[in-house]
Amino acid sequence: MQKKIVSITVIIVNYKTPVLTRRTLLALFNSSVQPAEVILVDNNSEDSTVALVKQEFPQVKIIENTENFGFAKANNQAIRQFSTQPYIWLLNSDTETGQKSLEQLLDFMMAHPKVGALGPQLVYPNREWQSVGGYFPSVSNVFTYLIPFTVLLPKLIRRKLKSLVIYPQALSKEGIEIEYVTGAALFLRKSALDEVGLLCEDYFMYFEETDLCLRLKRAGWEIKAIDTDPVMHVYGGSFKTKYDPKRLKIFLTSLALFVNKNCVGFKKNLILAEIIIIGPLSLLLKRFKSLV
Repeated sequence: MQKKIVSITVIIVNYKTPVLTRRTLLALFNSSVQPAEVILVDNNSEDSTVALVKQEFPQVKIIENTENFGFAKANNQAIRQFSTQPYIWLLNSDTETGQKSLEQLLDFMMAHPKVGALGPQLVYPNREWQSVGGYFPSVSNVFTYLIPFTVLLPKLIRRKLKSLVIYPQALSKEGIEIEYVTGAALFLRKSALDEVGLLCEDYFMYFEETDLCLRLKRAGWEIKAIDTDPVMHVYGGSFKTKYDPKRLKIFLTSLALFVNKNCVGFKKNLILAEIIIIGPLSLLLKRFKSLV
């Protein structure tokens, strides 16, 4: 029985993750409904990914870059060149969608016309809940991210503290309204993008979705994460570990860029001082965590 084709463009950016990308596509095409378009952007992986996709998934459109353009620019390429649908799903190459994830996201978006960006329930490979988004950088939440002393506090108190990320949790069907949705499986309304613009290409990786959600919020769009058939996210599939020093440095660079771009006055200067002064210590602490 042929599956229903729905008006969605799915975009997957790949960099040296052939095995994970194949799993992402297998899970996507096992969905209860099928997207009208699937686009793979390969950021000059120089491995077997493109050949594998051409052979096994001939329905996928492919953009082959001659260098690694990063997440934002690669997704924008696909949107500008191929996207013709009213909804866009930016899907990381280290994700595996649930059978009904796509259908549930589409149904919710169609029923809630004020929602500009939407996220599904995310889980780690061991099926534990994963953060679905969070809050825009502030003096307090940047500090608690860099020096995570809150792990010493009772769980009830920790959950009341606004961090850069939402503590992993099970969501409801109505979802929660948050400030930004994690970019691993970011479902977008094309008309909202037409209004506020695409991902900011100043970011190589990280905070491009935060920047976009801030622009959507300022334009009056709602940002939500809802309960769905979970999407499994490896987290950092292009890096050796979650605490890979290169990944952490890129994260801090993108955080500083976001603050420079979107914050003003005393708040901006204080957050930048935190990044400059505490950032190197944070890198050491998180690097140590990966070794123990």
